[in-house]
Amino acid sequence: MRSRLVPAALLCACLTGLAACDGGNTEADTQVAPPAAAASSAPAGAASTAPGDASTLPGGTTGGNGSGDKALCQTLNKAGSVMKNNISQAQKADGHVEVADAKKAFTTFHSTVTKSLASAPESSVTAAARAIATEIAKAATSADPISTAAAGGFEKLSGNLTTACKTAGVTINF
Repeated sequence: MRSRLVPAALLCACLTGLAACDGGNTEADTQVAPPAAAASSAPAGAASTAPGDASTLPGGTTGGNGSGDKALCQTLNKAGSVMKNNISQAQKADGHVEVADAKKAFTTFHSTVTKSLASAPESSVTAAARAIATEIAKAATSADPISTAAAGGFEKLSGNLTTACKTAGVTINF
């Protein structure tokens, strides 16, 4: 049991840091808006409000908003917050997170990042985001996603993304 608690605690600590700056860049947050075509083509009330659904992230941004490094960083920060919240909500009293819950949280994050990267220009932010997406995808497909994420160099990759986003003018704590 202890061998599963340590990776879960480490991952939760990393994910808590990830959400620490969720609302820190309020000026940039007000500049992000969902694409007009997506907003007008969706029927009224079609947006999902399910907890942890990253297709529509907090603040109304969508996972596919890749209009630049700033927008990508903000999307990653919000998707990371959703992932952290999903992991935290799934965590049992003993610190254990069910494999299915961790896989779902990681898969949702990966999907959001992948959609955002599809239209993002190549940059240091997109390179760092791809590296994190790749690592999370590996964790999501493993038998023990929490341990795989904790052992996969996620902390270093998170630091790279935080630095790249800071260079782009967005402060996140990934």
